[in-house]
Amino acid sequence: MGLGGYLAWTAVAREISKKLPKDVKILPCEGDGKTVSKVVRSEVFENNPCILIRVEKDVKAFPMFLNNPRANYCKTDTPYKAHHRHDKHIIEQMCEFYNIESPELRCELLFSKPEIEKVDKLCEGLEREFITIEPYSKVNYTPNRTYPFEKWQSIVDDLADKIQFVQVGTDEGELLNNVVDMRGRTSFRTAVLLIGKSKLFLSTEGGLVHAATAVDTTSLVIITGYQDEKMVAYPQNINVNIGTHGPCGLKIACNECRLDRDKHDYREIVKLIEANLK
Repeated sequence: MGLGGYLAWTAVAREISKKLPKDVKILPCEGDGKTVSKVVRSEVFENNPCILIRVEKDVKAFPMFLNNPRANYCKTDTPYKAHHRHDKHIIEQMCEFYNIESPELRCELLFSKPEIEKVDKLCEGLEREFITIEPYSKVNYTPNRTYPFEKWQSIVDDLADKIQFVQVGTDEGELLNNVVDMRGRTSFRTAVLLIGKSKLFLSTEGGLVHAATAVDTTSLVIITGYQDEKMVAYPQNINVNIGTHGPCGLKIACNECRLDRDKHDYREIVKLIEANLK
């Protein structure tokens, strides 16, 4: 499970905790539904007052089994294709198992004082208003959520004289022109805090988009035909679905996803950003 999946579980933990006594904490774990075989530790669970990241003596715990197939939006997963349930948002699907209706579609991340101070320091050299951007998508699971780098560049070039752009993420990929380079200068968590300081976050669907909901920053998200918009789109975001097919769920390169990317006019994104800047 990637960070996006764990982030969705933070929303489930919040909703479950509303139904529990205040002295009971949520224990993210794996097991058979009755017995815990493994406590799941992830950086997204850190500092969360309703989540235990280790078993503690005399602390009451409610096991939240992250490997529960009945709460998993991916119903079958082959080397070539993932079959998703896509009639509801993934957070709604997960909460359904716990008889929770209409959960808030927002993830939870809580930060330490040193993390906050680090990001405040990073922001000292930035303009008062800026846009964060992550032009890369992870392709180890599927290559079909990407958007062409050259189109991200065109978006930045068309707007660079109107607002500052800050590129976040790892320093493994190519750097866009006309941006402030913050690649590799943050952890995942502090990247989220930096996004929280920005006016808008631009990316394709992925972990940072989920995380941005925790810091109340609107994301402009490009969604492809790989997955259904209902499954991943947060209503507080600007969701641009460029898919004309699908959801295909393909884990191998999809020709229709490629055609959608090639045909999409990046100026649609430019216009949406301009409207958000007014």
